[in-house]
Amino acid sequence: MATLVLTAVGSGIGGPIGGAIGSIIGQQVDQNILFRPKGREGPRLQELAIQTSSYGTQIPRIFGRMRVAGTVIWATDLKESRSREGGGKGRPSTTIYSYSASFAVALSSRRISAIGRIWADGKIFRGAAGDFKTETGFAFYRGGEDQPVDGLMASAEAGGGTPAYRGLALAVFEDMDLTDYGNRIPSLTFELIADDGVVSFADLVADISGERIAMKPSDAVTGFAVGGEDRKAALRLLSESIALSFSSDPRSMDRIGAALRSVAEPGAALTLEGDFLRTAGQQDIAPPTRRTAAISAAPRQMSIRYYDPARDYQSGIQSAFRSGGGRIAIMRDFPATMVAGQARKIAADRLWSEYEERSTLQLALPLHSRLPRPGMLAEFAGVAGLWRVRECEIGRGFVQLSLMRARQGRDMAAIEPEQGRIVANPDQRAGLTRLVLVDLPFVIDALTTVSDSARLYAAAAGDAGWRNAQLFASGADGEAGSFIGQISAPSVIGRSLAALAAANPALIDEISHVDVDLHHSAMTLGHADVSQLLAGSNIALLGKELVQFAKAVPLAPGRFRLSRLMRGLGGTENEITGHGPNEDFVLLDGASMLEIAPAYYAPFAPVAVLALGRDDPVPVSAAIDSPGRALMPWSPVHPAWQFLDGGDLEIRWTRRSRAGTIWSDHVEVPLAEETEKYRVELSADALPGPVVLRETAEPRIVLEVTEMEPFMAADISIVGVAIVQVGAAGQSPPLKFDIIL
Repeated sequence: MATLVLTAVGSGIGGPIGGAIGSIIGQQVDQNILFRPKGREGPRLQELAIQTSSYGTQIPRIFGRMRVAGTVIWATDLKESRSREGGGKGRPSTTIYSYSASFAVALSSRRISAIGRIWADGKIFRGAAGDFKTETGFAFYRGGEDQPVDGLMASAEAGGGTPAYRGLALAVFEDMDLTDYGNRIPSLTFELIADDGVVSFADLVADISGERIAMKPSDAVTGFAVGGEDRKAALRLLSESIALSFSSDPRSMDRIGAALRSVAEPGAALTLEGDFLRTAGQQDIAPPTRRTAAISAAPRQMSIRYYDPARDYQSGIQSAFRSGGGRIAIMRDFPATMVAGQARKIAADRLWSEYEERSTLQLALPLHSRLPRPGMLAEFAGVAGLWRVRECEIGRGFVQLSLMRARQGRDMAAIEPEQGRIVANPDQRAGLTRLVLVDLPFVIDALTTVSDSARLYAAAAGDAGWRNAQLFASGADGEAGSFIGQISAPSVIGRSLAALAAANPALIDEISHVDVDLHHSAMTLGHADVSQLLAGSNIALLGKELVQFAKAVPLAPGRFRLSRLMRGLGGTENEITGHGPNEDFVLLDGASMLEIAPAYYAPFAPVAVLALGRDDPVPVSAAIDSPGRALMPWSPVHPAWQFLDGGDLEIRWTRRSRAGTIWSDHVEVPLAEETEKYRVELSADALPGPVVLRETAEPRIVLEVTEMEPFMAADISIVGVAIVQVGAAGQSPPLKFDIIL
């Protein structure tokens, strides 16, 4: 019998696939018999997407371009680092703990050319340009048979004997910062590039079988993951979705041929005469029999689950349907990277192949030189259609054939399938850090608190992918000194295009506007209504003035026109007239700005700091001349004056407090200084120096008529008045006005 011959062929192949495939080829090449499932074997899509670290986990062979999770094969304990922030002047410091880890991930049991992007917990961790979004050391081993031992693993394993893992592609991470991942090793997935271009099914079959099964050039996919407990299981994984037929190669007894059952070309069919046998010698032979199973035996829907390269390799499902009876719906996991249209075609090919293969044919032919073999196509006179040989049994002078109907050229309608919408994590570069120092007159998160120290903040940003930067004090040689802390998020910063005109700080500025270019085009600003403005929205530093804007009209990507302004906030009204073009713009945000502890600078003395972000080749510096506005009293407001009976002059004003802008009791503005003290000067252009210089401990003063005599004697009609509030750290900007005599 031919079964015995083909069993010998199969045994000649050797290996786990060996005699199993060979013996079955001679008997039955039907998909359900050749590869009847015996439980869960080989990698499925969800297994390729979840990182593991279990003993005995299979490492798939990767072809083409795929996204896989890999298996952690080595890791160190978490490494703890401590840094201290804040403190000074009796205030407690904060100890910040951070963690890192070193580990290695096995990616493929086949050589890999390169690693593209890497995702950590679904977010981009390494961009297409090779830039890491989080601090880490990185080494990649392609899986060659000559790859060296990794130095990090060798140094960590003091006992020696660290393997080189030759034939296994590895990614090794050194001191990966785990802050963004809950201080644990995140689930990583890798974009692997194993081959240039696409990989054909013929290449996959040849690799799985150890070059013992040959297949004609056929369809190709972008990538594929081969796995299974043995070669047979790996081949089953492939043929679950693309139906294959196998046959012996007459030119070589130790090789097998494979072909797609979904492709039936009439030109390749063997034409046989219809002289069917009824008897052979003394043996009766059953007459030719054609049977067609019920339509319910064939699936009505076939679905393929695959990886979609257009959606960052997220899994997708494409389905093919047919009308008519049958309620069977079949889902196949196909660990391949391919476009949606190709997945739909594979589903349709398999669906209609199984529909056609319901028809079977049993017949006997005279034995002659053109012996049909399993997997071959045949056509018979008087029998419609093409038929594929399933079984071939050789008797004395005859051959008994079992055939199934082959599908011919059923093309799908040219409809572009829907592949779904991607929710992608953008791959953006961090870029160079831009650093701005902001000297505020109050505590940014507590506007009603009296500050006992200067309030100096660092704001920074980079390109759209910038996340954070380390801040250091500047040493004597300009190099990075003591670690100050981490700027944890980008601020909205930019520059003004032109000078902002002066305006009355007591009124809402409905006339002036200022155009600002933000640091990159992805930054944005928005409008604010009255309630949002009262809650502190849209407060920004422009130059040295604090402003608040109600309207932000976009002019171009990253460019906005700010209008309906409130000017001179936080006691900065003296900066209203000092604007110029190209001034720093910083949107105040306590969540993104880092307050620099007083231990790292002295108030009213020059300060320089350095920031180092992920893409910065060298630290970026910023400096400020004299920080300390939070220690300075605010200038008085609302002046009034009158001449009393007898000619004395009374001047009154209202004090302001650096304790904040909330007037809690609506009776008296709180005093933020140790004592209340003001200095009052009266002067005139025609007279040298201040004519009157007085101090008072209340927001009023009475000047006797004798003090005004120098102005009267010089026939002065306009007297200039300047009033400053005196505090422990200095005096406020002056409140200036004129008195007409």
